[in-house]
Amino acid sequence: MATLTAGLLLGNLGSLGAISDKGREEVISFWEYVAFLANSLIFLMIGMRLAHHDFRSLVLPTLAAIAFALLRRALAVYGCSALFMRSRWRIASAHQHILFWGGLRGALALVLGLPATMPERETLLRVTFAVVLFSVTVQGVTVTRLLRRLRQIAPRTSEPFRDTETS
Repeated sequence: MATLTAGLLLGNLGSLGAISDKGREEVISFWEYVAFLANSLIFLMIGMRLAHHDFRSLVLPTLAAIAFALLRRALAVYGCSALFMRSRWRIASAHQHILFWGGLRGALALVLGLPATMPERETLLRVTFAVVLFSVTVQGVTVTRLLRRLRQIAPRTSEPFRDTETS
C-alpha cells in the first residue's frame, strides 16, 4: 500500500525536483520493461501448465465468463464515470469506451495465487486463461481500430489529425 501511495503521489504531484526529466523517462522505461517481463512469465507459466488440457468442455463456461467480465467492466467504467459526469473530473465518453474495451489481464496472476488445494482451481485457471486470451486476441487486436473510430489517433492517411471533439 505504501508503494502504491508513493506511486500515486509521484504520478500526480511529480518528483518535485528529486529526479530529472531524463531520469524519470529511464525509471518509466525500466518499469515498463519489468511489467513486460512479468506478463511474459505469467503467460509462459500458464502455457506450460495448460499445454495438454482439453478446452472443448469449457466453451460455455468460457463464453459466460467473457460476457460476465465485459458486463462487469462496463458497469465499473460507465457507472464510476457517471458519478463524475458533472464535475471537473468528468471522463470523456470516448475515453470511457477505451477504458471499457481495454481488457483485463491481471486476473491470471490472481488465479495463479490461489491455493493448489482449492476445489476446481484448474477449471478456474483454464477459464481465466481463455478470458485473458480473448482480451489479448480480440480486444488487443481491435483497440487501434476503436481508437481511430473514436478519433483518438489519426486515421491511416498522411493527413495530420486534429481533435475538435472534447467528448
